[in-house]
Amino acid sequence: MGEWIVVEYKRSSARKIRSWSFRSFNEAEDFRAKRKEFYRMIGLEKVRALSSASPKISRPELELFKTILSNPKLLKGIMHHFAIAEEK
Repeated sequence: MGEWIVVEYKRSSARKIRSWSFRSFNEAEDFRAKRKEFYRMIGLEKVRALSSASPKISRPELELFKTILSNPKLLKGIMHHFAIAEEK
């Protein structure tokens, strides 16, 4: 995968405060663990939270995903290509 992000948000409202980008999942998770420990040390863990590292998905990728999901023929072709069995 390309880029991984960790998002900091306000616990009370789930409002995004900021986000950080990383080149690998491990780098993102290491940052998240260290930041979480820092928040605990200074008493911010009850006010702020961090998301798990997740892949950064661009708007075009998300639109393509929605298109595939909404078109049974495309979805079936993708499932066939990746040899994913259909649930019956």
